[in-house]
Amino acid sequence: MTLMLVFMLSVFLSLLFTPIVTHLANKKGWFDSVGERKIHTGNIPRLGGIAISLGFFISFFLALLIINGIKPAALEPDLRFFVLVAAGYGFHILGLVDDFKNLRGRVKFLVQFLLAIAIVAAGYYIRSVELPVEPFRVNLGIWGPILTVIWIVGVTNALNLMDGMDGMASGVAFIGALVWTAIYLKTGQQLPALVALSMAGAIFGFLFFNFPPATIFMGDSGSLFLGFILSVLPLLGNSEAQMQTGLVPAITICLIPILDTFAAMLRRWRRGVSFFTPDKYHLHHKLLNLGFSPRQILAIIYSLCALLGCSVLVGVYVEPRLSFLLMTGSWAAFGAIFVLLHFLKEKKVRFSWNETQDIAGE
Repeated sequence: MTLMLVFMLSVFLSLLFTPIVTHLANKKGWFDSVGERKIHTGNIPRLGGIAISLGFFISFFLALLIINGIKPAALEPDLRFFVLVAAGYGFHILGLVDDFKNLRGRVKFLVQFLLAIAIVAAGYYIRSVELPVEPFRVNLGIWGPILTVIWIVGVTNALNLMDGMDGMASGVAFIGALVWTAIYLKTGQQLPALVALSMAGAIFGFLFFNFPPATIFMGDSGSLFLGFILSVLPLLGNSEAQMQTGLVPAITICLIPILDTFAAMLRRWRRGVSFFTPDKYHLHHKLLNLGFSPRQILAIIYSLCALLGCSVLVGVYVEPRLSFLLMTGSWAAFGAIFVLLHFLKEKKVRFSWNETQDIAGE
């Protein structure tokens, strides 16, 4: 019951703050620019990330006060947890500055790496990888902190790259947050479950305004913040539940943004251009070129993310070997989907879905 109230509170706060931010952005002329990666036209307010972050922050810390008031010392975050929260708002502020100043890519990466290093220094990093075969646990040693910095920066920017269509990045993050909530509740880890649920509620409230046709965008302040939360949720789990909350489940939950980012890196490497060069060949662009509408694309991508989340959740209930096979098998299947979409793009295939529906309607 307490967790449901937390979710409802974060939804309410997001619903409250988003129209306020929208009104202010319209009044001040803070609109999202039209660019190579964007598909929208017209003046759409940005800065919805402010509403998301406020909804998350207030609901999470109010929940901590309420839970500890009912049962003293039930949830007591340590100092390093507050370092992580501060770093998260560092990503949020970086995105906010970028929304106004359009920072150079290298500057953003440098700040992100410094923030990620601070998180590792606080003690949050990947120490091992759990496998269902001998050796059952591979200790990463010095490679753990290095991998963690790459993971945080990589996942954060992967979600940012997906933020090119109404409801895309916010929906993907919402599904990921729900999956993490379910995993942590099942494994009895209350604090990370509370983080994930507060985030899910804040995104859900924002989606009412961000679903196509969107009246506001989250901007980089939102996409970097949500990407950061998704990247650190697996770091909050305890070491006894690595098969459920470790690196393999984390990759599976974030697989769509990860594959889309790898595809973008490969494209730009083949063209001999900078990684920061925008283009219109991301996953949603390819689906648009195939003839799908924005809402159809969201239905497809949400469904794919939900399937990946289910493969992780099933792993909580089955034996480790089957869980591992389900997750790694999904990697191969979804990798094949990306290869197929690349092939269809190269062949300039287009499906006339709307025309087919019109004929069926007649």
